[in-house]
Amino acid sequence: MSPRVKDLLWIPINLLQLLWLAGFTALSFVPSVLPALVTANREAAFTYGRAFWAQVNLRLGLSTLTVEGREHLPPPGTPCVVMLNHQSMIDIIISWMVIDTGPRFVGKRILGFIPIIGWFCHLMGMVMIDRSNRKHAIASLKKANTVIKNGRMIVCFPEGTRTWDGRIMPFKKGVFIVAMETGAPIVPIAMEGCATLVPRTGWKPRPSSVRAKIGAPIATIGKDRDALIAEVRNAIIDLNLEIGGMGGDKATPYAPHKDDAHDEHHA
Repeated sequence: MSPRVKDLLWIPINLLQLLWLAGFTALSFVPSVLPALVTANREAAFTYGRAFWAQVNLRLGLSTLTVEGREHLPPPGTPCVVMLNHQSMIDIIISWMVIDTGPRFVGKRILGFIPIIGWFCHLMGMVMIDRSNRKHAIASLKKANTVIKNGRMIVCFPEGTRTWDGRIMPFKKGVFIVAMETGAPIVPIAMEGCATLVPRTGWKPRPSSVRAKIGAPIATIGKDRDALIAEVRNAIIDLNLEIGGMGGDKATPYAPHKDDAHDEHHA
């Protein structure tokens, strides 16, 4: 059977999956958020999302998740920054299942305008960032700084966008500054198989054996920023290769920006 015919046969299945995802997410909003609002304990919402909502959606995507290295995750309540490679729009759901506590994600500001998802992000204290607006980006990084100082875990995708070819791209510098200012360790995590589950080219979910591997925390205190970026990215590349990924070019660890010197004093 040709790939084109297979794609055509998948269309009704993918449509049903999309309708399910939208409907199930809407129905899950109240039972996940209400206990958190009533008890003032937001962990209840994270537990529901991780243990039920995300698990059900992964299974209906006809996929599985294997996680190695959970012993490297700090205990709940320990300030840290978790960094992962970015392959797919499904990465947030997968990372939610990998991390066994309530993470606060650093995400694109546009997510905050999506019904239900955006409401959840705002209620749960996620950090929305608009890199096209310098003033807003700096304010968002300061919020991330506060979240970490309050003993929370920040989760981010330092590539800033999804990879096109499966290789890990150069990292953005902003969140590294936050980690260094707070002294929070960085936990590197590599994922593989997410781009098969939900490709960047559109809503075309396909069954995938998603794999994730968690590396040992990397200290940030006393480190040079650029050297720290290279260290973290190299760790994620190595972890990605270990779980069957394509890794990345270690010669270009970060994406240069004309305002880097200015950012260092204001982020």
